[in-house]
Amino acid sequence: MKKLYILILCFLPIMVNAENIDALWRQAEKTYAARDYETAVAIYEKLTVSGESAPLYYNYANALLKAGYTGKAILFYERALRLDPSNDDIKYNLEFANLTKTDKIDKIETFFVVKWYEDMTMLFRSNVWAYLSLSLFLFAMVCFLVFRFGKNIILRKTGFGLFIFMFVCSVLSVCHAIKSYNMTENNRAAILMVGSETAKSTPDSGGTEVFVIHEGTKVFVKSTIGEWSEIRIEDGNIGWIRTSTYTII
Repeated sequence: MKKLYILILCFLPIMVNAENIDALWRQAEKTYAARDYETAVAIYEKLTVSGESAPLYYNYANALLKAGYTGKAILFYERALRLDPSNDDIKYNLEFANLTKTDKIDKIETFFVVKWYEDMTMLFRSNVWAYLSLSLFLFAMVCFLVFRFGKNIILRKTGFGLFIFMFVCSVLSVCHAIKSYNMTENNRAAILMVGSETAKSTPDSGGTEVFVIHEGTKVFVKSTIGEWSEIRIEDGNIGWIRTSTYTII
């Protein structure tokens, strides 16, 4: 009986916290439905402290966009998409949010094969690709054993063909896993969070003005020196902006 009480005391805070999170979630949905977007934003912000998830970031971004916080909305749509790369709702709302921002930057055209490869990579997260690769490799080994020790010639030929196919798919999955990891975990993409920022040619306020970007613009951080960061925008232009003006996705 004493052990039971100890177990209850251990799990009680977790249960209470889960109930609080569930209550906050319902309250956030209720206030959002009532078009009280500022309150919904405040509640979802509290929920982000308890952990991260694609649905949470997606709902938070929706509330932020409705409340007029374009930059932060785009930031959390991007974070939601990283957690759930194949979610069409997140992609659609992110595209819509990007239409509301000031800057309309033309991306550098990518060769269609590279674009297809990147789109394929973003179907799953890197860990999913890694598990898929392992599964395909194990299945390939089973097919090899069938080819090596099978008695029937047709069965052996089928085993050999499947072995080659599954092995190639396993290698491709490894490539996708590495590419997905680099595109998400190692890619220092960020969102500008201030109204506007002038990019300079050098990392100081006296540098020549190169271009101006506005809230919600996606940038890629190349390096940082003190209070300044060298960034690249999606049309390929490079400049230096203050580090305090952006937030890493």
